[in-house]
Amino acid sequence: MWISRQIVKESSEPYAQTGKSTLNNNGSVEAVSSGVNRDLKLISPYGYSFSLPAGTELLLMKADGSQIGAGVPANNNNLKTGEIKITAKSGAFIHLRDDGKISLNGLMINENGVIEND
Repeated sequence: MWISRQIVKESSEPYAQTGKSTLNNNGSVEAVSSGVNRDLKLISPYGYSFSLPAGTELLLMKADGSQIGAGVPANNNNLKTGEIKITAKSGAFIHLRDDGKISLNGLMINENGVIEND
């Protein structure tokens, strides 16, 4: 009977849900969704590292028996198809544009590496 209740309990929990980060201290990340998730492992594409600010909405998923932080909502306003923009909490950004140019905090660098701004 106990085992059947555990199976029902485990199967009724959603595989993925959104939550809010509540703590990020020295790599220890916590989030709240249907419960408190401690020591979340954050997952990102290869080469990307980030420190999640408290209060950030994130996608929580089950993997290998524990919850992971699988990403945050994308803000792709004003981006053309195929463009990439990386933005820090401070507002600093790198924008890889579809015309081959790079915008670094507003400084425009063309596809030949030449700065176009005065």
